[in-house]
Amino acid sequence: MAVSTKVKVPHNFHLLEELEEGQKGVGDGTVSWGLEDDEDMTLTRWTGMIIGPPCGIVDARSIPVLTKWQNSYTIKVVLQELRHLMMSKENMKLPQPPEGQTYN
Repeated sequence: MAVSTKVKVPHNFHLLEELEEGQKGVGDGTVSWGLEDDEDMTLTRWTGMIIGPPCGIVDARSIPVLTKWQNSYTIKVVLQELRHLMMSKENMKLPQPPEGQTYN
């Protein structure tokens, strides 16, 4: 009889995989992510970039991937969902936020 054992992978291993994927680049290059500081060994401060339409603003309350957050979501999933929403016709009509605007 085969015995099935589950191994819990530490969260930092998942973060390291995600960091490596972000550094290599995936897809068409419209979404990227990485650490704010390359020396951050705790993997706590991340940054992401979405190349979207020439105008757009993010309202976190209207983004399903953020309002229904699950621990299994990756940075890639969130950024790709944001880009998808930014490219919708109704959102492309909204004004561009000020240069350098950040969101918490």
